[in-house]
Amino acid sequence: GHRLFALLLAGGGTTWRQLGIVLFALLSNPAYFDAVKADRSLIEPAIEESLRWNPTNPTFSRVAVNDVELGGVLIPKGAVLDICLGAANRDPARWDNPDAFDLNRPFQQHLGTGIGAHMCLGRFVAQAEMAVTINRLLDHFPNMRLDPAVETPCITGGLEQRGVSSLPVLLS
Repeated sequence: GHRLFALLLAGGGTTWRQLGIVLFALLSNPAYFDAVKADRSLIEPAIEESLRWNPTNPTFSRVAVNDVELGGVLIPKGAVLDICLGAANRDPARWDNPDAFDLNRPFQQHLGTGIGAHMCLGRFVAQAEMAVTINRLLDHFPNMRLDPAVETPCITGGLEQRGVSSLPVLLS
């Protein structure tokens, strides 16, 4: 009972924040928004790219379970490490033009939701929720666009939680 409840609560904030990030990315680039409207199979790549570009939780803390050397630095057992997945997702050695949201970027594994044993348990549920929501928004509001009469939104937050400052849109 309690574990399921915790899992349901854990995913809510990150899902709506990431949904805001992907919608912001698409609406900020009308050509991408039009491409997704015309070809709904691009919704999944847009979500993946948003997770690479601006994950809602770019930093996680981990405790070293053994003494280990990393990059020539000794990390003692018990040390707390702040792992910045967001920086790895912007590594120019791995990603061309890493600071840009690019709907046409060829897929490579990113760390936006972790990987392996540390992958987010709710990743696939959150991605499905975002895909359904984006599809429904496109069905009902195909002319949705950022409201040019208000301040342009931006990505805000820190290393623990990020999201869009606001997302004022016009629907018709």
